[in-house]
Amino acid sequence: MVGLYDREGMLRFVGSSLEACVEYAALFQIQLAPSSLQDLPDPAQPGVIIRGRRHLEGHSS
Repeated sequence: MVGLYDREGMLRFVGSSLEACVEYAALFQIQLAPSSLQDLPDPAQPGVIIRGRRHLEGHSS
C-alpha cells in the first residue's frame, strides 16, 4: 500500500500501488513536486473471538 501526502503532511489517498496514487493526484490536480509518496504497512486483520451463546432478546436492565 502506498500513501499520498500533500505538502502539509496530510494523508490524501491510500492506494494499492504507486500508479494508483499518481492517477489520483492527476485526477484531483495535486502537484506531486511538493507531495510525498510513502510505503504504508498492510493493515492487520483483527481477530474476533466469540465464546458461548448470547441471547440478547427479552432481557431488560
